[in-house]
Amino acid sequence: MQSCQSILITVGTFLVFVLVGMPDRAAAETVYVSDVREISKRAGPSTDHRILRMLPAGAEMEALSEQAGWLQVRGPDGIEGWVLQRFTTRDVPLTLRYQELRREYDALYEASSGALGQLAELEEVNQKLLETLSETSNKLLDLDREYAAFRSDAAEVEDLRLRYVQLTADMDVLLQETRRLREENSMLQSQDRFRWFLAGGSLFFVAWLVGVITGRRHGKRRNTLHSL
Repeated sequence: MQSCQSILITVGTFLVFVLVGMPDRAAAETVYVSDVREISKRAGPSTDHRILRMLPAGAEMEALSEQAGWLQVRGPDGIEGWVLQRFTTRDVPLTLRYQELRREYDALYEASSGALGQLAELEEVNQKLLETLSETSNKLLDLDREYAAFRSDAAEVEDLRLRYVQLTADMDVLLQETRRLREENSMLQSQDRFRWFLAGGSLFFVAWLVGVITGRRHGKRRNTLHSL
């Protein structure tokens, strides 16, 4: 029984010494080198330990534990070391914030530059579309004028066609009238010739009759004279 108690006391004492001797573990969190200066990361929590590397202002680290004003940290390269806690900060340093803002500005500028480039291309396309629209409008106006002229010419052609039809009809009427007049003239000429024939025959008959009568009178006179 006493031996068991002795063992428990020994283990408890050992654990106390171990816990006291171990550095205080801090919850893992991100810390940064302050903007004040460049600091050294050492192999242990004192200036007696060798320097592993120098950390610039704004360097990001992961805090693993702390001991007597020193922080055990791990860098992005995975190397662990110790830095003075007073030269670190849990707030994002101005240097990092500036760099972040600079990256955001560059990204926005690049995006805006792309947008400006696209806007310039759109403006160029829009300008070309406006020029094409203007040319198309001018061509449409020309077509309207040509169509109006065509309609005017077509109206004139239609008027000429109607006049031609009317003149053709008038010519047919004149031709028919000419034929009728020719027929009447021919008939009149025939009648005149017949009349002249009758007149000539009548005159010849009258002359012949006068000659006969005159001859008989002269014959009677001769007979009378001979009888005397």
